Amino acid sequence: MNYKVNFQKAKRNYMVLTFDDEREENGKTVEFEKVIHVGMPKKRVFHALIDMQEIVEKKGEAQTAAEKNEADRETIDELYELTAQILSNNLKGEKITVDWVDEQFSIEEIKGFLTQYTKFANGEALNPN
Repeated sequence: MNYKVNFQKAKRNYMVLTFDDEREENGKTVEFEKVIHVGMPKKRVFHALIDMQEIVEKKGEAQTAAEKNEADRETIDELYELTAQILSNNLKGEKITVDWVDEQFSIEEIKGFLTQYTKFANGEALNPN
């Protein structure tokens, strides 16, 4: 007996994010609303999450103030990188840069985004459909 699975017809859910953004048109800066449909995490995002956990543990092991400061800087850099990777997993296949994330998000907003994204990913993973 043969089984067929067609991934082209599989229902995929996306987290929809909306941002105020700017672009150049005819030499003028124009504001517009940027919408990004972010999909479920892929392998590289899970690897980045694991790396993030290791960086946080490294801060707990830091002895001196300089080591703690370096661990904080590394954590912040990794948060922005992770956010860019997650946002780059979007419906349009658009590459989102760390610089763009830096312009759009504060640290608090990144923490909120990652909390919501985790809820989205967990909800999708638990969804039987």
